[in-house]
Formats: sequence, structure tokens, C-alpha cells
Amino acid sequence: MCDVRVVRVEVKWAEVRSLNSKRDELSRILGKGLKLGEKAGKTDFKEVFREVDDEELKEIVSKYLDRELEGKFQLEPEKAFEFGRKMRNEHSLTLSEVERLVNLAVPAVFEEKAGDIRTMLCHQFYENYLGYFVSGLYHDIIGNRKLVVEIRMPKLIARSRVGFRWGMGYRHPSGVLVVRGYAGGYLGEKMRGGRVVVTGYTGDCVGKDMRGGEILIKGNTGWRLGEGMRGGKIVVFGDVGEYTGINMSSGLIRIKGSVISFGRRSGGRIELWMDGEWRAVD
Repeated sequence: MCDVRVVRVEVKWAEVRSLNSKRDELSRILGKGLKLGEKAGKTDFKEVFREVDDEELKEIVSKYLDRELEGKFQLEPEKAFEFGRKMRNEHSLTLSEVERLVNLAVPAVFEEKAGDIRTMLCHQFYENYLGYFVSGLYHDIIGNRKLVVEIRMPKLIARSRVGFRWGMGYRHPSGVLVVRGYAGGYLGEKMRGGRVVVTGYTGDCVGKDMRGGEILIKGNTGWRLGEGMRGGKIVVFGDVGEYTGINMSSGLIRIKGSVISFGRRSGGRIELWMDGEWRAVD
């Protein structure tokens, strides 16, 4: 009976090799294993390996945004992150589907709910935790792979306070996250490993409480870069705002552009590009 089970698993792996986007789902299912003497039972593999369509992806984004507009995540971004993990698990999303969700479903849903968001902005301070939610979606499945996203907001929303805080790359564990264009604030907060690359610019508090990994920013960034940084490396090719490195205890920050000011720190290293080489600053 044991031999029969081995053959069944090998057959399923052979089938899944032609379905690259669903490999992680097979690993998740087979990873639970079967005990000796246990009946294998029947699995609807057609259902397991079905492609999540655009409408379902939009529904996931709507669930997140409705909760955010109800204030269920405010001042508790960790809840948005955990909600993302929950949605990925419930819908068995693959990394490619998370990419489609961010690049296609997010702008569509934000356009549909733009009126509700503008109303929220008029009545109280509002922070958008989209990045924390997205980070939860890919956290458990990225491995050593790459995720490429671009957050495209409706113009009236993009120019408002909604861009103050996103949290892309929150607790980033491994692999590579590439954010095209504007990446929001709190990028790479509590990052642990891997790499986050921004082809555009960011908001404030990039690398806050960062523990490991590497952040590369090709454009400018805001205030309090590397706040509370405990490890890892940040490289900024553009200009940086005030209080750079504040409360930093370890890690490395390199800046090719200009810096408005530095914050008090107990450790770590900050280097500026001067006369063709990196030079440390006090």
C-alpha cells in the first residue's frame, strides 16, 4: 500500500510540472502527508488547480477595503497583514495571482470605491494599509522567487493623504519584491530578509525597525529613513529627508543623493557618496 501511494504522488507531481503557477498549492496539500494505513481518499485536483479569475481577485480586494473603510485596521497595521494571510489561504492564491491582484484588481476596486475613500478623507485622518495587506498575501509563498507590483491609484486619491502609509514589504522574509513607481511609506518595516527594490520613490519611514535584508531605492525617499533599524542594508540613489537614521542601532545606510539632516542613533553606519567613493558620517 505504501508503494501505491508513492506512485500516486509522483503522478500528481508530473501533472503539476505543467502548471507552474500551482506548484505551491500541491506542496501545501502533500506537505500534510498521509499516515501508514490511512486511506488516501479522493481529491478534486481540478478544483485545487483552478485559476482564480479577475472577479474573485476584485472580491478579495473589496473585502479588505471595506474593512479598512470601517476602521477595523486603523492604528493596527498588523491586522491588515494577518487579513492578507487569511485571504491567501482561503482562496489558495499563488504568487502569480497575488501579482495580478495588485496590478489589476487593486486599481479597479479603488476606482469603484473612490467616492467612499474621498468621503473618509474629508471627515477624519485616514491611513491606507494596502501594503500591509499585500505583504500578508505573499508572505507565506514567496520563498526565493520574485514578485513585481505597481500600485496605481485614481489621481484624486493618489494626491491625497491615502499615500501617507502603505507598508509594502512589511516583515518581508525572503525573495525579491519589486515595486514600480511610487511605493508609499513604511516600506520594508520590520523586514527580516530578502530584497525590496523600488524603481521610483517612496514616502517616509522606509526600513523602520528593519532587522535584515536589503532595500534599494532608485529615486528619492522621505523623512526618518532607517528609523529604529537593527540590521540589514538600505541604499538610496536619490535624495533623503530629515532625521535619517534616527534611533538606529545597527545596519548600513548608503545615500548617493543629498540628505537634509540626520537623527540621533546609538549604532549602525551611514555612508554618503562623495568624490567617487563611500564615506562614513558621524
